[in-house]
Amino acid sequence: MTAYRKIALIMLAVFIVIYVLGASLYVQQARSDVEREMIGVAELARHLSAPQYIPEAALSGVRHLRPATEMDVADSRKYPLWFVNAVNVEVQHVEINGWHLDPSDEIEEIWESFLLITGSYVLGMVLCFLALFIMVRQGLRPLTGLSRAMGAVAEGRMTARLPRQSVRELDVLVQRFNTMAEALEYEQKTVSRLLNELLELQDREREHIARVLHDDLGQYLTGIRAQASSLLYDPDLSDKQKQQARNLAEHCETVQKHFRHLLQDLHPLVMEQLGLASAIRHLAEQWQQLSGLDCRLAMDDRLPDFTGEQQTHLYRFLQEALNNVSRHANASHATLAVARSDHELSIEVRDDGVGHEPLRDNAGLGVRSMRERARCLGGEVQFLSRVGEGTRVRLAVPLMHLASSLGRAV
Repeated sequence: MTAYRKIALIMLAVFIVIYVLGASLYVQQARSDVEREMIGVAELARHLSAPQYIPEAALSGVRHLRPATEMDVADSRKYPLWFVNAVNVEVQHVEINGWHLDPSDEIEEIWESFLLITGSYVLGMVLCFLALFIMVRQGLRPLTGLSRAMGAVAEGRMTARLPRQSVRELDVLVQRFNTMAEALEYEQKTVSRLLNELLELQDREREHIARVLHDDLGQYLTGIRAQASSLLYDPDLSDKQKQQARNLAEHCETVQKHFRHLLQDLHPLVMEQLGLASAIRHLAEQWQQLSGLDCRLAMDDRLPDFTGEQQTHLYRFLQEALNNVSRHANASHATLAVARSDHELSIEVRDDGVGHEPLRDNAGLGVRSMRERARCLGGEVQFLSRVGEGTRVRLAVPLMHLASSLGRAV
């Protein structure tokens, strides 16, 4: 129930109680007035002569009295019978000195006053409810704005602010909300900056480790494999020793194969050599080999100009999305689509897995990193999923933002 309805019901109950009490007091007072009036009229009838001795012109000015010789006419009173019962007045005419006592005129005047007071009371009540509606509506307007602003903050839009209010109490509440929103916005920017720096540091460390492994350990493995292969042609070795050398060379080849996958996962050297489009194709092929799942790639070669940092963010975004499919989706195949329009770069990763309920705000670190990388690209990411219908991850990056970011980088 809304606040206005609650207040209106309380006020209506108060108005009804006041009206019932006032009506009861009014009826009691009316009863006393009628009794006093009838007492006075009865005393007047005792002092008057019989109606036949009084001129007709004088009879028209006498109230609450009429000659007993007149025949009863149809009742033409303008008040209801329940009101007569309420004032407890017997309308049976009493005859005194040839006169009938008739309180109808007095009761009619009381009834007319009762209607006038009731109408005024109802009009005042309607005006009070109208004023209440206007006041409650104006009073709730800041609260409605506060509710919308709090909803925006809950959705992560920390820039929501409220205007100053003319009511002091509401203005204090608004100022405190704005202060809280500013603090949350500052903390959000701080956390976002730290997370971005953490991702950049992680990417740099991966690149450094990949280069060290490629230049040092990779060379050692290549040398060991070459030496083992050369032993196969040594005539002084027995067949058993040559078989051991052959096994050693095969093991080195297996290690090198996994080693190349590790280097690709740490830092995609193909992206530096052949560009982002080739790196995405290589990522899809490598993921298909390692996961054993089918990956359908729809690639638009008209990729915009990315900075090195933006390329890394996009590549890691796709890598994390595909890894989530192989780890959690229980799917048979995935689709990776990269398309460019006049205004944005659209990327979608879809699977035919089990799906899940909508992601919570406190999702895992992988999803958080994807959201942060999307933010670094200036784009918006959506996670769409239903139980039994698979999952879709959509990333939309405005080209205008990429152009402005590229300009700042230059």
